[in-house]
This record gives sequence, structure tokens and C-alpha cells, in this order.
Amino acid sequence: MHIPTTRAMMKTFYLRLNQGESVLPGQAALLLSIFALAAYFYPSSDNSEVTTSEQDSVHLSKLLSKSALDVLDHSRRNTSGTLEDIQAYMLMSFTIFHLDGFSARGRMMTTAAIAISRDLILHRLDDVAVGKQTSIADLVDREVKRRVFWMLASSDWLASTISGPQEGMYFIHPNHINVRIPKNCDDDDLVAVLSEDRDPVVGPEPTGMSNFLERLRLAQLCREMFDILPLETSKLNEIPYENIIAFDQRIVDFISTLPVFFRLDAESRRQTKPMEAMYPNIPLLRYCITRAAYSRRCKLHQRFLLRKSTDPRYAYSRQACIESARAVISFYDGLAGDSSPVIVTAQMGIAVHFMHLALVVLVMDLCFNRGEADEALIKAEVRAGLQVFEDTKHISPLLGQFLSSLRHTLQKHKVYLNDPLAPTGKGFVSVDEGNSDTFNSSADDTMDFVQHEISGNGLDIALDPSFDEFWQTAMQSEPNLDLEAWDNLFSALDTRPL
Repeated sequence: MHIPTTRAMMKTFYLRLNQGESVLPGQAALLLSIFALAAYFYPSSDNSEVTTSEQDSVHLSKLLSKSALDVLDHSRRNTSGTLEDIQAYMLMSFTIFHLDGFSARGRMMTTAAIAISRDLILHRLDDVAVGKQTSIADLVDREVKRRVFWMLASSDWLASTISGPQEGMYFIHPNHINVRIPKNCDDDDLVAVLSEDRDPVVGPEPTGMSNFLERLRLAQLCREMFDILPLETSKLNEIPYENIIAFDQRIVDFISTLPVFFRLDAESRRQTKPMEAMYPNIPLLRYCITRAAYSRRCKLHQRFLLRKSTDPRYAYSRQACIESARAVISFYDGLAGDSSPVIVTAQMGIAVHFMHLALVVLVMDLCFNRGEADEALIKAEVRAGLQVFEDTKHISPLLGQFLSSLRHTLQKHKVYLNDPLAPTGKGFVSVDEGNSDTFNSSADDTMDFVQHEISGNGLDIALDPSFDEFWQTAMQSEPNLDLEAWDNLFSALDTRPL
């Protein structure tokens, strides 16, 4: 969005409401979707007139989400679609991903937005050159449409790299696009940049578009990677392993060429620490873009991780998987130390999930690649990760599921985290038997979007069962389970928010 334009639209919208005049459903849906997403992250407090607890914020987000979806449905049946409809569908997809995980309902929101964008011919936005006499308002509108289109395209391409029914497929083809990349500038500077028809001067500090453009760059890389690499493990094994290494290097290059304020290394974070006073979202955005890149690197190599135990030529894939997992875990520690309520809330939907995926990689490595030189270090890292979940499991039953599942898997494969000779639970960091109901329960209210207010209206958004299926199979299987079956189980885990 262009925030000044959206604020002006909001003022006009409420003026019409106050005067008893009709309003456009697309604009109503856009405002409701903004409020729904904002409510989820709202910093509740005892003195708040809106929400006094995180549960209140989630409940309010659900109510506003229901209203937004109702209005979008009305708009779909009564209009041909507008830019505001697309924006509302995209914001609702983000809201649903936070409330429900990477569900079919959230993906449907993105698909609907793409369909409307095609009807509005956004993919050919720049087929015709813009004349010099075009008004500033038209130039801003055109630039917003570029932002909207490229957000759709990047979301489409990134989703094609997430396990699920949509994996390996995208709707927006690069050969069908004639849309310029949006300007890298803040909204306050956009009018000046467009009126002078110049590229903005990008300095060392972030802009409101910095994360957007890096996300798009990663999405383009992921699309190119999955255009070439097959999904089936049998076909992937037929590709020269050097090609896998080449794609890995492209991901590494992407990470190393991120702007300094998004880089993960300690020196870059030290240099940009003063910026965080002016741009408080930098830590969260840094985590989002880096964990997105490292999770794709893990996914690239995970089908070779377990094969290291039978074929030493895959040692590089094991190293890449472990390095990526460690990067996610180490930065989670820094993010967890932030006292911002927004970041604490975001941990539930973003950081905790990806830390869990990283721990899965380390646990599987301990179970299958025995006797490695860094085994003791990995055990210490897993032990520290389990302690994080132990310390925070009171926040959500979902954390109890993560904790119990990892511990049970270690027990199943007789991996001892403390004393390798210990024959009993001591070395496992023992399972909390008193919390067994938590392990068997469904996700908490934060993730249970459908089964309360919205379920009665036919909007069935159910949690993807792949998480539970993965661990049930993992705990019931023998250690010599076929490697291809483990590949499928690994992929089943990767179905949470982008």
C-alpha cells in the first residue's frame, strides 16, 4: 500500500458513513483486513480500551477476519473486482496464516487475489508508456499497482517452495509479465521521485520497501531453482550433484549480498544497532528475510542429509543443513531477547516454528549420522533448544507439542543428550509425563481459527494434519525406515507461514 493514499481513502470512507451514504465493498474489506491483522499484533495491556490480553487480541482478530471475509464474498458476487479487493485478499491471507498456519484457506485468498489482478490486467501494467502530462495521483496509483502485483508474484513463487499441494507450481509466469519493479523509497518521498521521473538515491539506511524488494529477489531465485530441480527424489538423484551445489551457492550469495541491516552476522548487527532506534522493526524483518533464505537452503539439501550416513559425497549437504539450522536457532536467541510486544507475538507465528524446523534437522542428524566430529556440539545445541521450549511452553500448547515430539524421537532412536552411556531418561532431558495431554491436544486458540466463531458459517479452516502425521510416523517407525519415506516426512513438516 501507499500509506498516505490509504489514509486519505479511510477519511473519505468514514465521512460517507457519517453522512449515511453508501461505501464501496472493496474499500470496506480493505479496512477490515487491515484492522484484523493489526488486532492480531495489538500490544494489549491492563489499561487498554481495546484488548487487555493476547487472547483478547486474537479473538478480536478473528471477529474482524470474519467481517472482512463476509464483505469480500459480497464484493465477489456483486462487483468485477478492484485493487482494494486484491489488497484485502492479500492482507487476509497473512492474517489467516498467522491464525491458522499455512492452510488451504489462506492459499485460497492469494489465489483469489491473483485472479482479480489478471482481470485488471496488472501483469501488463507497463505495456504502454506513461505520458509526461499524467497527474501525480495517477502515477502514485500506478506505482501502488506495481507493489501489489509484485507482492502477488513473490508470494506465489515463494509458496511454490513450501511443501503442500501447491509445491512446485505457481500461477504467475515471468514471460507473461511487463511490470516494472517498484521504486525503493519511503512513501513520503514517493511523490517527489515519481514527479521527477528518477530513480531514488538509496543510502545505507533502510526504506519502507527494503524488505519487500529483498523478498522479491529471493522469490525470483526460488522460482528459478524449482523450475529446474524436480520434486521427486528419484529424479533429483539423476541430476548432477554439482547442480545442487551451484544453486546452494546462489542462496549463499543472496544472503551475503543482503543490505547490511538485514545481515545476520554479529558485525553487521553491531553496525546497524543505532538504526534500530529509528527503525524498530529491523530485528523482526532481518529475521524474516534470513530465515526465509536459510529455510530454502535447508529444503534444498534436506533430501541429502540422511544419505550422508551411506554416501560420504553428500557431506556438503549435511554441512549446509546444519549451518542453516544453526543460523535460525542462533538468531532466534537474539529475537527472543527483544522486549517488544509485537516481536513477542510474532515469535509464535514465525520464529518458534522455524526454530522447531531447525531442531528437527539437528535431531534427524543425531539419529542417522552417528559418530560425526561435531556430535557433542549438536547435542548441546539441541539441549539448549529444548530448554527454550521448556521455558516457554506455558504460552501455548503448540510449544508443548514441539517439545514432546522432539524428546520422543530422541528416545525412540536412543540418542542421549547428556551422558552417551546413560540407559534411562536422564540423558534425554526427560519427557514431562504430566503434560501428555498437551502433546495430544490440537493447536491452541491462536492457531484454531475455524473451530470457534467462523466454523458456524461454513468457513472451515482446519490445521494441516501433516505435523502430527510426521511425528506419529517418526515415533512408530524403525530406524532403518526407507530414505524416500523420510524425505516425504521431512517435507510434511514444512507447512507453516512463509
